[in-house]
Amino acid sequence: MRTRILVVDDEPAIADLLRQYLRRLMDNFEIIPAMSGKEAIELVKSMMDNGQPPDITLMDLKMPEMDGIECTEELTTIGLSNIHILSAYVDPELTSRAINAGVNGIMKKAEGFKVVAGRLASMVRALHNS
Repeated sequence: MRTRILVVDDEPAIADLLRQYLRRLMDNFEIIPAMSGKEAIELVKSMMDNGQPPDITLMDLKMPEMDGIECTEELTTIGLSNIHILSAYVDPELTSRAINAGVNGIMKKAEGFKVVAGRLASMVRALHNS
């Protein structure tokens, strides 16, 4: 079964970097990029209509138009879960707001994409072993 990973970030290189690092750790996954919160919401609605919502969503916090917390609130309202923040900007107030919005975890881009990809691969394995 192919794991669908939605990456919501206004910087397209983020999804590409994750794809490259994940390829070294696992097979049978798909990175689905969304460049904005609004695009992510439309993608998720479409995916849910097709019975194939993302298995894991990585959400940037700082994006134009709609930030990651607003997008997370909207996505959880329509039934999506397993949303994790992946951001360069993480402080205690944002962390608290993100958790209240329905986020399952927080990863920092500053940890490096090798570390982030390793955590993501562990999450995917946990999904398939549960």
